[in-house]
Amino acid sequence: MTKPINILVTRELSDEQIQLAEELGLNVVIEPAIRIEFRSDWFTVNTILRNTQNPVFAFTSQNGVEAFDQYRQSGAETPENVPVYAVGEKTAEALEKIGLKAESPNQQDGAGLAQKIVEDFSKDPEMKSAKVLHFCGDKRRDEFRQFLQDADIHVRDVVVYKTILNNMNIPQTPVDGLLFYSPSAVQAFRSSGGFLNKQLPELFAIGSTTAEELSIETGKHVHISPEPNTETLLEFVAQVLNET
Repeated sequence: MTKPINILVTRELSDEQIQLAEELGLNVVIEPAIRIEFRSDWFTVNTILRNTQNPVFAFTSQNGVEAFDQYRQSGAETPENVPVYAVGEKTAEALEKIGLKAESPNQQDGAGLAQKIVEDFSKDPEMKSAKVLHFCGDKRRDEFRQFLQDADIHVRDVVVYKTILNNMNIPQTPVDGLLFYSPSAVQAFRSSGGFLNKQLPELFAIGSTTAEELSIETGKHVHISPEPNTETLLEFVAQVLNET
């Protein structure tokens, strides 16, 4: 009999994703590391949008898209024909569902998105006066903003949601793999005592920024998903753990 492969996933999965995991021979334990609290008072966001000339919208998470959609549903007016950028395919798809067409980079992380914006701005003289509005959470990383600022592109963070670290229940039963989706999830796992066990299993990250946080925290090799989506990550986990 094949030994079951046990994995701890630090975010909620859909029923379809859980079914996929089972088909791949993965026994999933779900323990969400973070929760999202969307802004309810939109006065500041509305003021920023009204006072920004020649804006460009940038989204580095699907949570940012969800928050922006809630802002629009509150009855606030938004400027039309604004260039929109998304960090990757999933975020671009989320934007398309609410009627916004977004450009996204081949390198699906904040640095890759900033690089694409810099390249696009350099090709269009009219973009010299544009200001990038980054719809983000309160725990955003600095790479995106810093890259744009270094290229003399005006950028402003528009905080539309909060990331709250959960007090996680770390399972006592050993697992074969730990799956992380954000640097904040790594921080929540750490604050919950998850890294006190020196015999850590294989570590997996949805993308490079999460992998960097994991690597700094543990000093261990981190497997990075070939594509930043759950389905690909689960398939990748099954492949790696079956090989090991």
